[in-house]
This record gives sequence, C-alpha cells and structure tokens, in this order.
Amino acid sequence: MKFAHIADAHLGFEQYRLPYRAEEFTSSFREAIEKAVEERVDFILIAGDLFHQSRPSPETIKEAIEILNLPREMSIPVFAIEGNHDRTQRRISAYHLLESLGLLHLVGLREEKVENEYLTSERLGNKFLVKGIFDKGHQSIEIHGIKYMSAAWLERNKLSDIFKPKGDAILMLHQGIKELIERMVGLIPESQRDYFELKMEDLPKGYIYYALGHIHKNFETNYDIGKLVYPGSLQRWDFGDYEIRYRWDGRAFRAKAGSEKGFYIVEDFEPRFIPLEVRPFIDIKIEADEETAKREIKRLGAKIPGEAFVRLDLKWERPFDVSAFHELLKVRYVYIRTRFERKLRAGKPGELPKPEEYFLPVELKAIELTREKKFEAVDAVVELFLGEGWEERPKERAVEKPKDSREEKAEERTGKVDRKVEEGQDAPPKKVEKKDKPVKKPKKGADLLVWLGGEK
Repeated sequence: MKFAHIADAHLGFEQYRLPYRAEEFTSSFREAIEKAVEERVDFILIAGDLFHQSRPSPETIKEAIEILNLPREMSIPVFAIEGNHDRTQRRISAYHLLESLGLLHLVGLREEKVENEYLTSERLGNKFLVKGIFDKGHQSIEIHGIKYMSAAWLERNKLSDIFKPKGDAILMLHQGIKELIERMVGLIPESQRDYFELKMEDLPKGYIYYALGHIHKNFETNYDIGKLVYPGSLQRWDFGDYEIRYRWDGRAFRAKAGSEKGFYIVEDFEPRFIPLEVRPFIDIKIEADEETAKREIKRLGAKIPGEAFVRLDLKWERPFDVSAFHELLKVRYVYIRTRFERKLRAGKPGELPKPEEYFLPVELKAIELTREKKFEAVDAVVELFLGEGWEERPKERAVEKPKDSREEKAEERTGKVDRKVEEGQDAPPKKVEKKDKPVKKPKKGADLLVWLGGEK
C-alpha cells in the first residue's frame, strides 16, 4: 500500500497582497500532485485547507480542477477533508463541486448517505459518517476523517465516540494537538503557537496512520499502534516559518536552519518526506547602532539570494533612519520592524533602575518641577527647556557681507520712501529689518505640550 499525504496547500492565497504569491502556492500544489503521480501511489490524502478561503475565486477553482485532473487520468482516487480556512457552515462547499466532477472524495459527517466505489456510509444519529475505502489485492483499508472542528465542538463531541476502527484504517484530521505544539515551539510559525483544539488523550486509538493537517511544520511521531504525521504547508506561511534565521550576538550573525516544505509519500505506512523548492524566507534580528547595523547587514546581504523574502528586526537605544536598509538588502521583498528604546541598567531581579541612571539631568529637573498635583511652574519648565540649561550649543556668528551697489541703491530708495512718509505722502510701508522673535511664554495653567507644539 502506497499513498501521498498532502495538507495546507492554501490555493488562492495572495500572501502580503502579492498576486504572484498565489501563483506560487498553486505551483507547489501542482508539483506535489505530479510527484505523487510519478511515484505511482495508490491514492492521495488531502488533510484540509486545499483552498485559502471557503469561497475561492473562479480562477482558483479552475486551477484546482486542472491539477486534480492529473491523478484522475491515472485512476488514482483523492480523499479529502475541509480545513479551518476552507470549511463552510453551508451544506455545499467547493469540495462538493470537485467531488461532483469526480476529482476527489469527501469524507466526514454529512447530511446524505453516499455509496460508491470509494465511499461508504454509516448512520450516526441524524447524520452519516462517510468513510473512504480502498482495496488492493487482498488488502483493504478504510479512510476516516472529519473537517476542522472548534475546541468547543470537540469538548461536546468526543472523537473516540465517533471513530471506532474495526480493521486497518487511516484517520484524517485538520486539528492542532496541544502536546505536539508545545514540543514544536520555536519550530512552527509564530502565528500558530496557540493553534490547538485537542490533547493527545482525545485522539481515538487503533489507527495505523494519523494523517493530520493544520500545523505548517512537518512533524512525525508515534501514537498507539500507528504513525502520527503533519506534512506541513506546501509554501512558507510567515517569517516564523523561515528557511534561515540570523541572530546578531554582538560580534557576528549566527545562522539557524528552518524546516523544509513539502509532503509525504507513505509506503507500507512508513512516511518519507518529499521536499519542494519554494521561495526562501529569511528572518534577521540585530541590536546595534546605525553604523554597525548598516555595515553588518550589507555583509550579510551578499549571502541572501535575490528572490528571498526578508524580515529585518532592528533594535537600538536611539532611533535612526532605516530607509537605507531596503537598498542594502537587494531582495524581492523586505519587511522592516524597529524597536528603539533606551536600555535599562542590568541589576538584581526585581530591582528598578535609579532615576539618575535612566533620565538626563534636565529631565530629572522637569520631573521635580512637575510632580506636584497643582502644577503652576510652567514658566520655570519652559525656561528649563528653552534656556541655556537645556543644551549648550555654539551660537552661530552672523557674518556681515560686503554691500554691493544694488544694496546701496536699495537703501537710498528706502530712505527716500521714509522721507515721503514723514511729509504725509502715500507710500509703501517701510522696509523692516528681520529680528529674532522673542520667545512667547505660555500663560500660567496652559498646557505645556500644546504650547511647545505651536499655537493653533
């Protein structure tokens, strides 16, 4: 018995609002199906999130039809369940459309009874549990499954009451399992750290293979008598799902490899991972001043392929212009996050820094003047920040330029105008020399911050 286990294709996902990313998700799904057909598998499992949303576009549906037609032409059945992204509360979903075209077989709880070459039904209350069946020679296997269900639903409905294998069987689920996610912290995408609805004890026992989806990191373990496997997503989901992560240690960047993307070929219930070539996601984090950060990012950029997506985390005590980093990283897409904050003094646990170690002297003085509930020392604070005590800077010297003939003639004209005004004749206003305007002090009780920002 040989089959392919695929999950989280997310067809139609225009990641970061980039249409070409949707094309790349489609390309990965096509490659996975082509490789499965080349391996001459007996059947294919799609463990949820074939589509990125429950209402895929006509273009996305057309692409899914073209790709799923490849195994149909080779008489390879495809069994599928709906994931959290593409499930619907309506009676009919995009999966039913594909099923009506003979491209896949939908397993799980359904309103109607289904019986054909690859599906059989068992009444369960007012619904039917539709199961996949596949026979090869003298060996027969059932494919059980259910679409994504919320944690609240799973608390009310125990999976062990629904699924009771009587022979060789596979269970398909699109759920997160708490204990496994805790083991994968630091390995799975950041957005999926709390993606669980089940505990290991909630899983029904007796299956020889647990084909899971929902978590975008490939993972294998054992459960009861069988293998429990997440194939992960076919493309990278976010920058937590990195190919390489770089962290600055103060002297150099330390690299850490991420996970591969792909799916599984399972032969005699032993999984074998099949990697796919996908767009690289690079995650970089550095805490350094502007000069150091620019120098080291420029060096690192020479190692990063041009087609990569890069997230750059910059951290330092003082803010600086980060626009130049887009040019230093000559890649397809750059996302820059910044965190500028003054570093606190390292001390004993629970010990707070002393004010004089954190604030400048002028800030301490301002705090002292404004700490009273009835704050009236507005003039003193303004004088503190605008006077000589704020920052000693060399005053610019006014350099007198030699007057040319045009300036002298202008002065003569101005003098004639002034004399005409004295005689009572109409004339343009006097030329007034520009002088530094005196600092206008706020009225007592005024809002200091509003005043410093300018009167409106």
